[in-house]
This record gives sequence, C-alpha cells and structure tokens, in this order.
Amino acid sequence: MLNSTTQIRLATPADAPRLAVLAAQVWTHTYAKQGINDEIASYVLANLTPAYFLQCMQQASLQLLVAEQQQYLLALALVDTDSPCPTYDDSQVELKTLYVHAHFAGNGLGSALLQRAGQLAAAQGSRLWLSVNAENSKAMQFYLKHQYQQCGEIYFDLGQTRHKNWIMLQTQSAA
Repeated sequence: MLNSTTQIRLATPADAPRLAVLAAQVWTHTYAKQGINDEIASYVLANLTPAYFLQCMQQASLQLLVAEQQQYLLALALVDTDSPCPTYDDSQVELKTLYVHAHFAGNGLGSALLQRAGQLAAAQGSRLWLSVNAENSKAMQFYLKHQYQQCGEIYFDLGQTRHKNWIMLQTQSAA
C-alpha cells in the first residue's frame, strides 16, 4: 500500500538484481498466459537481466524510477525522455515500462509512478505516451482511468508471435 514508508526514487545499481526479478515476474504474468514456452524463457533470460537495468541507468535519456517500502522493491517505471510517439508528433516522452508486483497492484503504486512519469514529460513540454498489450484489459482500464486515450497500435514481436499493443497518449500534461 502507498503510505508514508513508501519511497519513490531513482534506481541505483544496487537495485539491478531486484529490478530483474520484478520485471520477470510482471512480464511473465502478462505474456505467459498459457505457461512458459521457449520464446518466453529465451526473452526473459536475455532481456530482463540485471545487466539490462544497469545499462538503462547509464543512458541519459532514461529515467528508471522505483517504488520501495522497507527495503522491498514493489514497482518500477522506465521513462524515455527522447522517444517520439509514432502516432502523435508532439509527444517525445515514452513510458516504456510500468511494472507493479502482483501482490501490490491496486494500492496506488502504479498511479504514483505514472504521475511522476507524467511530470517528467511535462517538464519537457510533452505529454506522456506508452504502449500496452491489447489483451491486458486491466492495464487498459488503469490507463483510461488516468486520462489516457488510445491513439494507434504497434506490435511487439516475440519470436514468431506478434502481440498487438495499443498506443496510449496522456490527454493533458501532468502538473
């Protein structure tokens, strides 16, 4: 639950192992609805690694935010401040990832991280955009509730499988 002991901060290199585990947990929950096949296992082991998160922390255009409570990592948000929206020319800031540990979903962590990401976009005179798995109705409802609108589609290719993602755009800048 989001309370006075919850801290939202920039990730540090010491967070990298926990970030990898959290990302793997949330990602597989979203994409592995039929179980773990070779494509899913290969993707997770190659891409959701401590080294990946360390690399993210070293890129100037990326901001990696974490929500932590009593030394437990609960959620993360990865914001790219130099990523033009494919369907809306005036948006340059992308929420690349918003992952909340399943046991803490619905407790305000995602909302707090989304608000912080929106503030990063507003500081650059941009609205935040993101893509969300089209089959993830819970995430779609979350973004709609937070004043995001669907403005296109893109695909995430995982091996031979294409996953449709909706492009969502913040309807107004965050204050």
